[in-house]
Amino acid sequence: MTVLATTSTKPERRRKRRISAILRGLSSGDRALSMTVGDLSAAFDGRVFGAFFILFGGFNLIPLPPGASLLSGLPLILISLQLALGRQSLWLPDRLRDTVVSRDILHRLSTRIGPPLRRVERLARPRLWPSSSEGFVAMAIGWLALVLAILVAIPMPFTNMFPGIAIALLGVALTARDGIWLAAALVVAAGSVVFLAGFYGAALMALLHFL
Repeated sequence: MTVLATTSTKPERRRKRRISAILRGLSSGDRALSMTVGDLSAAFDGRVFGAFFILFGGFNLIPLPPGASLLSGLPLILISLQLALGRQSLWLPDRLRDTVVSRDILHRLSTRIGPPLRRVERLARPRLWPSSSEGFVAMAIGWLALVLAILVAIPMPFTNMFPGIAIALLGVALTARDGIWLAAALVVAAGSVVFLAGFYGAALMALLHFL
C-alpha cells in the first residue's frame, strides 16, 4: 500500500514543479548536449501553452541582433493562435518540433529570466480566476497574445521587449491560474500596444514627410 501511494503522488508532484525549476533543470548539465522544441513541449506537458509563453516571451530579454525577434515571434504566433482557437493540446509542425535548442541558449535564457521568474512564481497562486468560464478566458488570452506576438515578430530594434514581457506574464497567469498576474499582464500589454502604436505612427509620419 505504501508503494502504491508513493508512485501515485510522483506525477502530481512533477506537475506542480515551477516553470523556472523545469527550465533550470533543462539548462543544467552538459552544455554540448542539445534538445529539440518537441522535447521542451514534452517537458512542460499540460502547461505547455503558458510555459512556452514564458519561454519565448522571455527570449526577448536576451540581447539579440536585429531581426532575431522573428525566432520567438513566429513560434508565439503559432502557439497563441492555437490557444485562441480553443485547442487543448499544442500542435507543432515537424520542422519546428525538430528544431534544435542548444543547452547554452537555454542556460542564457535561464540565467536571464530565471531570477525574476522565480520571484514572480513565488507570488503567483490560484486566485480570482474565473473558473466557470475558463475556456473563454484561455481563448481571450490567446487572442491578446497573438496581437503581442505579431508586435514581437516585427523586426524593429528594441520594440520586442515590452510585448515579450507581457506575453511572459500571460504565461505565468495561465500556468498558475492567477487573476492578479493576469491583470498585471493586461496593464503591460496595454502599455506596450499604446507605446508601439505611437512609435510606429511617428515613424510612418516621418517617412511620409521625408518622401
